[in-house]
Amino acid sequence: MLNNRKKTIGVFVCKLPEYFQRTLCGALADEAVANGYNLVVFSTFGEYDNNHDYVEGESNCLYIPNYDELDGIILCLDVFDIPGMVGKLIEQVKEKAHCPVISIRQKRDEFISVLSDDKKAIMAMVDHLVDEHNAKRIYYLSGPSYMHDIRMREDGFRERMKSRGVAFREEYIFMGNLWYNIGKEAVDYFLSLDDERPDAILCANDYMAISVCEELCDRGFRVPEDIIVTGFDDVEEARDIYPMLTTVEACPENFARCAMEIIKKAERGEKLEKQYYISTQNQYRNSCGCKEAEEAKQIFRKQFEKNQRLVHLYKQNMFMVFQMEGIRDYQGLSDLVGKFVEGNTGVSDFYICLNPDEKYELDDSRKSPYEDEMEMLLHAYYGKKMSIEVPMPQKLFKRKNLLPADEVTDRPCVFYINPLHCRKHCFGYAIISFFNNRFYAAEDFYQSFVINICTVLENIYIQNQIEQLSNDKIRLIRRDSVTHMYNPYGFHEMATQMLHDATVAGINCVFFYVRIDNLQEITEIYGKEESNEILLCMKSVFEKFEQEKHVLGRLGGSDFCLLLEDKKQEEIEVLAQNFVNEVNEVNISWNKEFFIEVRYGWFVKEVGTISSTDECIRSAKMKMKVGAQMQTSAAKYAFEAMKEIRQNYQTLDGKRMELRPYIVSASDKIMKKETIRRYEKIGISRTHLSHCFKLIYQKSIQDYITSYRMEKAQELLIHTQKKIKEIAFLVGYKDELYFSKVFARLYGMSPSKFRKTMLT
Repeated sequence: MLNNRKKTIGVFVCKLPEYFQRTLCGALADEAVANGYNLVVFSTFGEYDNNHDYVEGESNCLYIPNYDELDGIILCLDVFDIPGMVGKLIEQVKEKAHCPVISIRQKRDEFISVLSDDKKAIMAMVDHLVDEHNAKRIYYLSGPSYMHDIRMREDGFRERMKSRGVAFREEYIFMGNLWYNIGKEAVDYFLSLDDERPDAILCANDYMAISVCEELCDRGFRVPEDIIVTGFDDVEEARDIYPMLTTVEACPENFARCAMEIIKKAERGEKLEKQYYISTQNQYRNSCGCKEAEEAKQIFRKQFEKNQRLVHLYKQNMFMVFQMEGIRDYQGLSDLVGKFVEGNTGVSDFYICLNPDEKYELDDSRKSPYEDEMEMLLHAYYGKKMSIEVPMPQKLFKRKNLLPADEVTDRPCVFYINPLHCRKHCFGYAIISFFNNRFYAAEDFYQSFVINICTVLENIYIQNQIEQLSNDKIRLIRRDSVTHMYNPYGFHEMATQMLHDATVAGINCVFFYVRIDNLQEITEIYGKEESNEILLCMKSVFEKFEQEKHVLGRLGGSDFCLLLEDKKQEEIEVLAQNFVNEVNEVNISWNKEFFIEVRYGWFVKEVGTISSTDECIRSAKMKMKVGAQMQTSAAKYAFEAMKEIRQNYQTLDGKRMELRPYIVSASDKIMKKETIRRYEKIGISRTHLSHCFKLIYQKSIQDYITSYRMEKAQELLIHTQKKIKEIAFLVGYKDELYFSKVFARLYGMSPSKFRKTMLT
């Protein structure tokens, strides 16, 4: 995945800065590097303030990796608190992964599960309280029964209480929520059970145990002198409170070693079990009375140091927040990132990778919020000193590689990745690495830092949108809303400047004026959409005659003017003829029920003559009206051809090829109801026309059209590199599949096979 020829393990985790997740990933990093594997941790910060857009944005981390190129996947499903995210993750992994998938601490039938022997640990805790502290009345604060590890802990408590002959009823078990806010409710319940207070309260995790301790102290009870309290998991906070919490250490290092061994076994082709169990270790501390009170001094000292660190981080974070408000470009963002890397010496590298061209909006047609090709915005790194690289232009790379190839060393790499998003915008992702490969805790500061980056990216996006709107407004003042050519105001301004420059340089200028004669009629019959398509088509025709210095404008509903420099009379005549040919090509190639009918004129502004822009335009317009009126519509020539057919179709044998393109362009439309009235004006009924045509060409009009189109298609297939879809469109077919079907029916092979056959 990382283009360094190392096998790669992917880890999916939530709330990475928390103790267990941080320690587990650190242990996994050590194991991976020792065995020559890359480790990539795809992390999310979890639910934040019940914000739907934020939650959806955090789910983007599931779409960053290329699952096909992972050699092992480790899931920490029990720590995800984002609604629906576990289901999305499981769906992604089941659909795309082709490697061992290991679920840590949560039993999943579809994956390999690595579980701690929680049942045995709780039994040992009950034995300790009974044997060492003579506890007679023991209550249990449990958690959601759908969680395998929580259910095992509860079963262990129930079984050991019964086997030890200690008083037990099911009422001694209270269902908690595994969080800090359960203390009051749980203590209320336990104190209401009997006249006597409990000797001990066992809790299914540390957070509930801490809450129970605080609630008991608030009510005047001493821990452990009056009531013993124990927890489970050994979170960081369990050692930062007083009394220090007696608990069960989950041993993240044991999980890491077991997961690494499973991946190595799979690589060797060995048979794998569905479940593996690792041992835990009970930590007996102050809350059960096993440690002396003087340890409180150590706790207070640690807490003081932690608070000092938090104050420093808070100040640093506030400084960045204030700085962030003024950042409106990527250079300001790079300065912000540089200060972060410089202020956190454990960080070795930090990358920001973005969707290119600001494709931040998630299109419904796309399953992934990320482009297949990403760009590296910046790379901050710490060598002998802090440095930052902002490549210009930004480095493009395949997302499946996570980083550009030259950013990855041959040594095993450990990266921690978070999605970058704000509101409904998916910007990309951030990658951080550390000198010791272990995630630097920094409490919630890293989360805040990443959110600040996302806010800056959102500010830059909004700023770019404002600038775009401003540019659009300026453009609209000078530009036509349909064609984006210069409007009369813009054309006059630009043409005046060009005339001035040409006069100074001693160069003649040509005003080539064109009008679409039947635009209004087409608009009335077919609507504004078809009319706009004609205007855009005319723009594409004009663009074929542009030169380095030119001005092109739409000077009214159906009037256009092209201003060119330094054209001789014969060059202008060639330009005019080529223009007619281009319009005729459009009429022949597109599958419309009407034809574009244009006329043109030109005026040469010679050096030394005094003529304003308006005068030049009027002169070109007058010439169009008086002298150079020329209908370019293929329909006009078709009408004349059909007249000749009607008058004397027997004598037309020698003129077939000459009249052929005009007949084709007209006959392609002859069966359309809207054009029948045109042919009736020249005295040809539809039936008689078809009869005459078949006598001359020995085939029906429709067959003739099809043959002609297919001949053109053959030429384009042999002599151009155009795609089949383009060729289909050029010869009058909107549907590529239908074109291929007709072609195969006539020539016995598909267009692509025909091209291959003719070119070999």
